[in-house]
Amino acid sequence: MIDVMIIAYNEAQNLPHCLDAVRGWVRRIFVVDSGSTDGTPELAERHGATVVHHDWEGYARQKNWGLENLPFESDWILILDADEEVTPELRAKLEEIASRPSSEVPESGFSINRLTYFLGRPIRHCGYYPSYHLRLFKRGSARYEDRAVHEHLMVQGPIGAISTPMLHNDRRGLEHFVAKHNRYSTLEATALWGEIADPSRIQEHASLSRQARFHRWLKRRLLLKLPAPGMWRFAYMYFLRLGFLDGRAGAAFSRFIAMYDGLVALKLYDLQRRGGAPPGAGHEPASGLARPEGGIDAGQSEDGKGGAAVQMQPESSPWSFREKVGRALWMLVGRTLFRWSFHNWYGYRSMLLRGFGAKVGKGVAVRPTVRIEVPWMLDLEDEVTVGDFAILYSLGRIRIGARTIVSQYAHLCAGTHDYADPTFRLIRSPITVGRDVWIGADAFVGPGVTVGDLSVLGARSSAYKDLRAGAVHVGNPARPIKERIPR
Repeated sequence: MIDVMIIAYNEAQNLPHCLDAVRGWVRRIFVVDSGSTDGTPELAERHGATVVHHDWEGYARQKNWGLENLPFESDWILILDADEEVTPELRAKLEEIASRPSSEVPESGFSINRLTYFLGRPIRHCGYYPSYHLRLFKRGSARYEDRAVHEHLMVQGPIGAISTPMLHNDRRGLEHFVAKHNRYSTLEATALWGEIADPSRIQEHASLSRQARFHRWLKRRLLLKLPAPGMWRFAYMYFLRLGFLDGRAGAAFSRFIAMYDGLVALKLYDLQRRGGAPPGAGHEPASGLARPEGGIDAGQSEDGKGGAAVQMQPESSPWSFREKVGRALWMLVGRTLFRWSFHNWYGYRSMLLRGFGAKVGKGVAVRPTVRIEVPWMLDLEDEVTVGDFAILYSLGRIRIGARTIVSQYAHLCAGTHDYADPTFRLIRSPITVGRDVWIGADAFVGPGVTVGDLSVLGARSSAYKDLRAGAVHVGNPARPIKERIPR
């Protein structure tokens, strides 16, 4: 059998197609979600996947975390992106490999051909087809190289090839595609600059294909020297690699990848212009710790005292237009109709919250002075009580179980920032509070924390890690001091 792993962040438009193509013939599907706000986790669960939350660490490290921590049991593991789809023909090939005892299969891994779609059309030329990616491997035989972007699997043992293609089709539209590759160009420029400035950081595993090695070598050697690298890339793709045979989509795709190479070259030049060591010089290799929307890692100075090699440039806004409108409307309603209602109008305030997408159970009592940041990220089960001036900072989802009490001035913070990312990227990590919990006055619960059923967090205590069920926790950071035994 085969186990599947997919890393995801706001992939609600792509993920159903990916999951439907593997559901029913693989043993188990794991989706490693890093704080999606578009319903991706719920959608994945409805399609039969097991969803695991893990804060974003970078493309390679996120996948390596999954390979090291998920309970895989099958002999073979298949890695997919959320915008990829296994065709019936490819499924037959994979099932044939997995049907044999793994000891009888000489290959430790298989590279799978991939057909990319752009503007709704398949790209069969431009140097992008055939395009092989190492995705299927024996459990325990592979991990990803520690690289910011365009990371490759390192497999111990011989590698085979499957020519039957999978489909690569991002359904989120051209605007998202452009934004994603702008971020990719930043990460790739950072990785290349580190290797140019310090060649000892070039560590390419034996399983890396000759084509991938050659492409990286060309970029290190030519992007800073070649005039108008984008123009040369377009000529290569459109004329030498027959991109014109793909029609209008081929011309547009060739221009787009040429633009991408031009961005990488510009950002490499900017790093060189700043003069100084690449991010992390003299320390560990750059690993791409930014989220999928992130930028260049800040890194450390050569003396290790934390001097940034790249100027901090906070992102303008992580919110979609629809979210901005919703937050603006909630600001008006929350500070007037909600805030200035009578203290015992609990049903009225619950109605307002439901109108803004919150899930509110029966008998919920939220005081009018409570500050709620994003109501549609809130899930309050039956008979939850939230006291005066409490803060539910629901940038990520906050779930509070039945009969739980959140006392006055308590602060549940489901958002933080990536301090190593020059864009100061917002990270939305969900908070889950169990049933019959008491969060004491002025207590703090940090991003990503799970508070177990029947537990207590004492007044002015702070929880940065999960709290054990049925225990009383106090201090900063909070530690269990005794059991909570109901009389």
